[in-house]
Amino acid sequence: MTEKIAKPFLKWAGGKTQLITEIERAFPDSIYNNEFTFIEPFVGSGAILFWMLNNFPKMEKAVINDINADLVNVYKTIAFKPKELLSILEVLQNEFHSLEQKPEEKKEYYYEKRELYNTRNDELSVQAALFIFLNRTCFNGLYRVNKNNGYNVPMGSYNKPMICDFDNIFAVSEALQKVEILCGDFEKTLEFASNNSLFYFDPPYKPLSDTSSFNSYAKDDFNDLEQIRLRDFCKTLDSKGHKWILSNSDVKGKNPNDNFFDDLYSDFTIQRVKAKRSINANPEKRGELNELLIDNFSSKIYIPTQEGNRKMFTNFEKPFWTLVEKFPVELINFDSSRLSFRNPISSSEVDRIVENFDFDFWIPITIDKENFLIDGQHRLEAAKRMNLKYIDVVIQDTELLTEPKSKKRKKVLL
Repeated sequence: MTEKIAKPFLKWAGGKTQLITEIERAFPDSIYNNEFTFIEPFVGSGAILFWMLNNFPKMEKAVINDINADLVNVYKTIAFKPKELLSILEVLQNEFHSLEQKPEEKKEYYYEKRELYNTRNDELSVQAALFIFLNRTCFNGLYRVNKNNGYNVPMGSYNKPMICDFDNIFAVSEALQKVEILCGDFEKTLEFASNNSLFYFDPPYKPLSDTSSFNSYAKDDFNDLEQIRLRDFCKTLDSKGHKWILSNSDVKGKNPNDNFFDDLYSDFTIQRVKAKRSINANPEKRGELNELLIDNFSSKIYIPTQEGNRKMFTNFEKPFWTLVEKFPVELINFDSSRLSFRNPISSSEVDRIVENFDFDFWIPITIDKENFLIDGQHRLEAAKRMNLKYIDVVIQDTELLTEPKSKKRKKVLL
């Protein structure tokens, strides 16, 4: 019998499943080679937690925390009373599914359970079951409360949603046996750090606009002052030698002049990665956008090209190259006959790049479609000298360089 793998038991707006590949790329070698403690101060639906539990055997211990006491109660109930929880969920699922052909009664049932949940007078196991029921039947898995901590998300449109998942609840319960479950402010997690700890922060995102916020995840807003306090906590972790990675919204993508996070985390490595917006009520406003991944360690293995140098590859009418961020250095092939400039490698020039590193000089290295180096010999050697695992590259499309003479292209210096 195949062992069931634990996975998130909630639908969750802003869940991090889609960013796992990018997050994994940023991880330090120390968590692959040595035992470590994983700490997640804003656990949410636990997408990263369960992925870590399933894929990192060197993880000796995990610590999760959340300010949302109702959510933490669900985790604790699953960990310690899974059978009791499932018996209640089974009743809720059967009753809700029986109303599938009675839309008005089905709607009334949802709002009755929402009102019951907001009284918070039931036993903790019942409260946990109501939390899961509302999550599986509400609009887009959204968790939103008002200033009085009243859950106020409307019912979603689902045909017989899975509310009682026996296999996964039992798998999650087993996985949580090696997890310390906390409820409170994110700063309290520091006392649980070990000599080799990795923190992952997924705080409430800074809204991209005044209308993009979906109100509060908890009754107290996580405003700009809280974002600054979180940055200060990250600085404290850095000073103590702890590694961390943090995700947040890219407000600069919405407003090019908004440097809030770029200024706030200027001492650390900031990457912009693609994600999908899925919680907007208007389907036309859903789609791909950038999010931020910020950490205090990947600068040792990756140096991103500055924005000014990136623009030189995007401001032509028909660019004949593709900028690729964080390309593995080990995949770059070398054949001197393919180089655009066949200059011998100067050790002194490589030394100059390494010893007097200048972001303004660090433009992408050029390779062809087969990953052979075309230009940037000294930069590549410098990257290797600095033990970088990733660099930004430009993949050149030589077919677009052979247009008819009547179509003249601006001459570009690579």
